[in-house]
Amino acid sequence: MHRAKALFAVGLLWTAGAMAAPPSGYRLVWQDDFQSPALDAGKWLAYDKVRDNATLTPAAVTTGGGNLRIGTYTENGRHYTGFLTTTGRYLPRFGYFEARIRFQDAPGGHCAFWLQSPTVGKPLGDPAAAGVEIDIVEHRATDQQGRDIGHLASFNLHWDGYGSDHKHAGSHWTAPESLDGSWHVYGLLWTAEGYVFYVDGEPRWQTSAAVSATGQDIRLTCEIKDRGWAGEIPAGGYGSQREGRYHMDVNWVRVWQARPD
Repeated sequence: MHRAKALFAVGLLWTAGAMAAPPSGYRLVWQDDFQSPALDAGKWLAYDKVRDNATLTPAAVTTGGGNLRIGTYTENGRHYTGFLTTTGRYLPRFGYFEARIRFQDAPGGHCAFWLQSPTVGKPLGDPAAAGVEIDIVEHRATDQQGRDIGHLASFNLHWDGYGSDHKHAGSHWTAPESLDGSWHVYGLLWTAEGYVFYVDGEPRWQTSAAVSATGQDIRLTCEIKDRGWAGEIPAGGYGSQREGRYHMDVNWVRVWQARPD
């Protein structure tokens, strides 16, 4: 039995200290270790457009020293951040996904490592065919009320679009201290049976809800929305790009998939 199937056979009961993937029988099929001094345009598209209260710009995305950085900053009263996707380049279906990330978030914004379907909500009522927004990890400094939640890693699923038919399932893990400023490995095992979400090799949430069976792009993003689920944008914004106080750093992203039987 593949380890993926074994995990679901035991439901929500995991052995203490269980390790994350790659599961037995899986092979590495895609990766980016960000060793190049420039973003690999063959793997990633950097958005250049307005989204909510930020201008998404390739200028907010830098590489160097083996790390990718998505910065968040304010210049001339306008907020900027970065949004990367493998749309049009790589849309994996099933597998084990993992990234080593360091957050440094601020109120009004959040950063994430996630998968998205290009056809989410189409058709309605069929997430397997339409796909699902799969948030492997989302991180915020504060919640809607401005309370400090920097110690939470959130895992979420969204399907049937984003209108009146929208559906959601989610959970979170509470770290012993803030996740800001420290490296952690966030992972997802996605199979035909469901999803298992990991932090630092430990399974933190498992569900068989709304299993996507279609190809989805990989996303590394930071977003800004005033008075949304991450609270209010600070008075005066986020500081200049040169100061670089708020960001998401990514050391690597890797994808494993099961070898054919």
